Amino acid sequence: MLERLALIACVLAAALAAGCGGDDGGATSTSSASGPLVGSSFKEVVLTELKKAGLDAEPGYDLNVVAYDGPDRVDVPLTDPFAEYEADNDRKDEIVAGLVEDAQQRLEAGISNLSLEDVSDDLMPLLKGNFALRTFGFEPAETAFPGNLGVVYVVDAADSQTIVRPEDLERWGTTVEEVHELALDNLLEQTNEEEQLVCEPSGDHELCGWSSSDGYDATRMIVPELRRQIVREYGGPAVFASPMENVFVALPLEILKRGDNEELLRTKLQRDFQTSDFPLSPELFVERDGELVLFE
Repeated sequence: MLERLALIACVLAAALAAGCGGDDGGATSTSSASGPLVGSSFKEVVLTELKKAGLDAEPGYDLNVVAYDGPDRVDVPLTDPFAEYEADNDRKDEIVAGLVEDAQQRLEAGISNLSLEDVSDDLMPLLKGNFALRTFGFEPAETAFPGNLGVVYVVDAADSQTIVRPEDLERWGTTVEEVHELALDNLLEQTNEEEQLVCEPSGDHELCGWSSSDGYDATRMIVPELRRQIVREYGGPAVFASPMENVFVALPLEILKRGDNEELLRTKLQRDFQTSDFPLSPELFVERDGELVLFE
């Protein structure tokens, strides 16, 4: 069973359990080896210098790293720079300094030189907790959402992700309402094209959801048509929850009302919210008149 659907099954189990998934973590190691650098140690040197420059940084796939300035990120490919280094070991400091400077400049420029037409295909919504938004260090373009949540908007390009700000909207001559609709349409289209809704049996009913791990699983909760797809599969109302940013739980309302399932579910959601590295909300939501509201 898919990871997200397995989580839902765990939620409904009386044991509430021990084996339900948590956040994965990892650590990078540093290299103190002398002599010419291999690819992995070159990567470590770049990570270290990015951090010294005041950026957050983490390893990417293969010979790449990712640099962050707050919530914005850029991918830093290292294949060609490492080839340059192998051709001339004495240029290591120059090559690494150039990578750091380029990452800083790209993060500083963000989307300031791009038009709405340039970014329209890459605009995506992102559901965030208000506690997370306060860590941004700047005001994003935002739509309020129930449960102490907000929807912000990102330009999710192939090699970067940048939060949209009010000054971007002003420069584009548009409104947050228009960007919201465009971003939801993009997420709906991407989901329908690339992430088929999966429904699998669990006891006497089905569990439906997506397991994309693309960073938008929780945000799919805000897209009306995606909720309707689940409701059609269930043949009746559903309740929705996103305790962490990589989880979108959808359960038939009739199942929630059986026995002490609601209490068990709320306990599990609260636990996941409190223990996650990327918490979102411990609340339950239900759709009324086409809008999500808190289930109370």
